[in-house]
Amino acid sequence: MVKYYLAKGQSSLEYLLIVALTFAIIIPTTYLFYSYSRESTHEITDAQVTKLGRGIVDTAESIFYSGQGSKTILELNMPDNVDSASIIDGKELVFNTTTESGTSEIVFFSSVNLTSASGCSANVCSIPQLASSGFKKVKLSALSKDSVTIEVI
Repeated sequence: MVKYYLAKGQSSLEYLLIVALTFAIIIPTTYLFYSYSRESTHEITDAQVTKLGRGIVDTAESIFYSGQGSKTILELNMPDNVDSASIIDGKELVFNTTTESGTSEIVFFSSVNLTSASGCSANVCSIPQLASSGFKKVKLSALSKDSVTIEVI
C-alpha cells in the first residue's frame, strides 16, 4: 500500500514540474514576442513616413524643375501616430510622430522652396490635413517661379 501512494505522489510531482517548466518557457516567450511586436510597429511607422516624405520632396523637386505651371497628384496612405505635418523655412518638410517612447520629428530637406496651400505664419506652413491617418491625395503645383505648393485634396 505504501508503494502505491509514493508512486501516485511522484507522478503528481512530475506533472507539476512539467507544468512549471511549460510556464517558464511560455511566459518569457510571450513577453519577447510582445516587445518585438511593439518595436516593429514603431519601425514600420517610421519607414512609411520616411517613404512618404522622400516621395513628396522628390516629386516637388521634379515639378519645380519641370517649370512653372507643372503639377501632379500623389496618392499616399498616411500611417497612424502622425500628429502634425509642416514646412519650416520653405526647405524642411517635418512630420511629428508619437510613440510610447515619446514624440519624434522626421525631417526631409528640399533643394526647392515649399509652401502650403493652407497658409503660412512666421516661416512655418502647417499642413493639418496631411497629418491624419488614412488615404490622401496630395497635389503638388509649381504655380510660381520660386516655390512648389503642397495641397491635400
